[in-house]
Amino acid sequence: MFCKEYLQPDDQLQDHIRAYIVLQADFPDTTSRDYTLLPQVHPFLLFNLGETPAVRNRQTGEYLQQHLLIPAHHQSLSFSIAPAMKILAIQGVAGSGSHLFRDIPQLNHIQQQLLECQDTQRMGALLNTSLGEHFQQEKQHFRNIRDAVRVILDTGGNVIIRQLEQTTFQTKRTLERGFLTQTGLHLKMFCRIIRFRKAIVHIAKEKQLCWAKLAQDCGYCDQTHFINEFHFFAGCLPGAYAGTPSLFEQAIG
Repeated sequence: MFCKEYLQPDDQLQDHIRAYIVLQADFPDTTSRDYTLLPQVHPFLLFNLGETPAVRNRQTGEYLQQHLLIPAHHQSLSFSIAPAMKILAIQGVAGSGSHLFRDIPQLNHIQQQLLECQDTQRMGALLNTSLGEHFQQEKQHFRNIRDAVRVILDTGGNVIIRQLEQTTFQTKRTLERGFLTQTGLHLKMFCRIIRFRKAIVHIAKEKQLCWAKLAQDCGYCDQTHFINEFHFFAGCLPGAYAGTPSLFEQAIG
């Protein structure tokens, strides 16, 4: 359904950017298709490389004209993808601030330069040059938040605030305020999404599921807690879930 090529960002950008992904629809017909993006803790910045807008946010009706930021989000998003879609997606690292992507200077100019590139390697070089200086301006305060994110990821979202205070040398109030500013998500919500994403991975891997054991393995209090959280994020009960994220999410995620 999608043809994709991964480009590696420079080492100096890898605290913020996980990958550049050139993605093109490869549908067998001319029908647009709808795809869901489950809640995520990392942002995406999409650049349109096609001749016409081919990605539409079904909730807002917004089209990807030149560029579109998909911030970290706690609700599922739905997108309509046309067969002519060709985009370049910048995949942010988990916890990397959406504001850093939103504030990149001259995004329209970068998109025009990407269209003029003769191959994907030149696209990667262009992005490394354009983004390098911008992301190096990150403040020390946000580096502390990044340390907290690492602990949350390592524990699968099952961490107490005291542990994060000790890691970042910040008070609970300062940590929570900085976390919201940096990631766009409240600290507790970030942890909840990480637990949910861990459950999604388990569901995709296991052939025979025991919901009670899965709930325990992912750090939920009990099966009821897990079911309520799953329904909140996925919009359906675990038994009704398709089993894997959508093809579009797999392609850019």
